[in-house]
Amino acid sequence: MTQLFAAIDAGGAMRFIGEVQRGADCGCACPECAKPLVARQGSANDWHFAHEASQERPECRAGAFNMLRRLAIELLQARSQTSGLLLPPYQQRVSIAGALVNLYEDLQWHAQPMGEVQWNVRAAAHEPVARMRLDTGVELQLFVQVDDAAPPACEAGCAQAVYRCRMPPAQALRERHTAEQYLEQHGELLWGHHPDTLGQVAAARARLEARSRRIYGNWLAMADANAGAAAVATDVAPPPLFYGPGTPAEPAEVVRHACAPGHAPNVSFTFYRLSATEAWLLYLLERSGPVDWRNAAEKHYALAPYPGPFEGWAQALPDTVGVADVAAGIVRCRVFLDAVTYLSRRTLVTRSGRDPAVFAGL
Repeated sequence: MTQLFAAIDAGGAMRFIGEVQRGADCGCACPECAKPLVARQGSANDWHFAHEASQERPECRAGAFNMLRRLAIELLQARSQTSGLLLPPYQQRVSIAGALVNLYEDLQWHAQPMGEVQWNVRAAAHEPVARMRLDTGVELQLFVQVDDAAPPACEAGCAQAVYRCRMPPAQALRERHTAEQYLEQHGELLWGHHPDTLGQVAAARARLEARSRRIYGNWLAMADANAGAAAVATDVAPPPLFYGPGTPAEPAEVVRHACAPGHAPNVSFTFYRLSATEAWLLYLLERSGPVDWRNAAEKHYALAPYPGPFEGWAQALPDTVGVADVAAGIVRCRVFLDAVTYLSRRTLVTRSGRDPAVFAGL
């Protein structure tokens, strides 16, 4: 237990153990229970305040931490009234989990107090010691924490900063000036949260999502090119990239796989094994209806239970992935990238190939 290095005198001021008379004549009281204290100034490791006849209560044990918090609050208040309370740059990492790669971007912006700072030097550990308006348009709540104590959750729409310090060694706690020097050298003013009032986080997330789509689009283009090259090598013509008005003619011989209803000709399949009883095939659906320049670039994907429908397959995937078409025996994907992301995060086994039969037993 950390010993009480400071107490409250008759005038309510903080007094350190090295600044008062020895023994019961110190004239100080416990900051928690207000009972008289005795100033012990004995050996090098025995300089502290104590209750008379060991009358301290369990809550009195927090007195040392509260005294250090109070000293830190007074230091911060004095700093704001002289040189100003200078906040460090706010830093935040924005990240997304893409289908192929996880991307992130580090952001930094400056936010400083403007106007009057409202102080509460007697605030409890879970309460802000100061409130102020920032030039970014939000209110900042400042907390003071000792050691590894965590501040409470930030209020909605507010910024949060924490002045954090560790309990100094006993030698630094005998007098105020040595304790203040320790806090000046080792205390840290850290950001906890800042709302995205400037729109930088949203802009960064949009950039990352666009980059993720480009990466995946390039990967799909490479996969299509490789599939086309493989088809040419086996004298099977790949489907044309663009059709004029009307419906494209079917190749003379189209291989159909019963486990993938409605799949496009010469398509590649991706296999996802989610559990011992649940597996899916992801593939491109065949076009239906007339195709012209207005819809030539559209692609629709489906998920089919593999090797066939299993119990509860129509309800196995969330609505964000797709909508079950029970009659067709497939789940029609809403957004291809969302389906890939959902499956990739949960899959036990993933394979790709042009013949679903190679996935048997996986």
